[in-house]
Amino acid sequence: MDFMLSREQEEFRQTIRRFVAGVAPASGLRDVVTTECGYDATAWTRMNRELGLAGLLIPEEYGGADATMVEAVIAMEELGRAVVPCPLFSTVALGVVPILMTASPEQKKELLPEIAEGIRTVTTAIKDCSRADGGAVAMRANSDDGGVTLTGTKIQVIDGHSADLLLVLALPPGDAVDPAWYLVAGDAAGMRRERVDTLDITRPMATLTFDAVSAVPLGPPEDGNVQTDRVLNMAKVLLAAEMVGGTDGALDMSVTYARLRHQFNRPIGSFQAIKHRCAEAAVELDSARALTLYAAHLATLSSAELAKVAPMALATAASAFDFMASWNIQIHGGIGFTWEHDAHLYFRRAKADRVLLGTESDQWLEVADRIGL
Repeated sequence: MDFMLSREQEEFRQTIRRFVAGVAPASGLRDVVTTECGYDATAWTRMNRELGLAGLLIPEEYGGADATMVEAVIAMEELGRAVVPCPLFSTVALGVVPILMTASPEQKKELLPEIAEGIRTVTTAIKDCSRADGGAVAMRANSDDGGVTLTGTKIQVIDGHSADLLLVLALPPGDAVDPAWYLVAGDAAGMRRERVDTLDITRPMATLTFDAVSAVPLGPPEDGNVQTDRVLNMAKVLLAAEMVGGTDGALDMSVTYARLRHQFNRPIGSFQAIKHRCAEAAVELDSARALTLYAAHLATLSSAELAKVAPMALATAASAFDFMASWNIQIHGGIGFTWEHDAHLYFRRAKADRVLLGTESDQWLEVADRIGL
């Protein structure tokens, strides 16, 4: 399997990097995250009209680019490199993926074109409790005059305060033990959305409270657990890509500063204490990037091996990002310890991403279980 990116894929990477530098610079990030939606809506619109990022995995028949997971990984990596606040992860990893896997042809025809255009954002509400792995699904759908309603609470919903469409994981009515996906409109009656401040200021979350909220099943309810596992594996690959990008961005910031900052009449990057940390980070970065690209290729091939490699890629990327984000602050010295410094954007993102879909220990335990240890 060839992990080298093609010339077109490398050009795609550079196009996104130039776009981010011009439209979503770090200098305006802190103002953007305080807006009602938590991101620059104008930049999001341009991102999809000019680059089509939200539609990367969507087939051409629904207005998408019909790209592979490799292109999606490239996009997530570049946005992670600049810590761009936008709903791409929630919309693609937690929205498009389950719709493609589960929705009926009619639902795909209705939902995917507007998602591909960036008109509609999507997210998934999974967690009923604060456990890192989400715990068992507790919410159960209720039959109501031929329809379905949801009652209960979902927490830690990424971009849940602003998403136009919610995919809620709940147990079907009756005695079913496997959860299924349900569609809920963002402005549905009976639903209360509360934005929650988290360590990562660039990724808003929300607590959603449902009180007999009207919902529509997303496709047939069978194989709920299997589909959920597949969705989470794809999400882990894309989150790993974002963390690879974050590691790259933090490393680049450190190397740039270490070249410019002089002490004892020489660049601080010439000292072993600095250069060795940067070299270690570069090695970890290469390992995480290679593993993430491998996972992306497996996802493109719909290989069963993805169930083993996805958590492995996520754990490796999380370790690399946390290492570099922490050392980025150390390398910047006193100025790096101020909350106002951009190094803390990477630090906060690294700490938050590290537990977003389960801790590194959770991922390695999952790998061990899937290889029969």
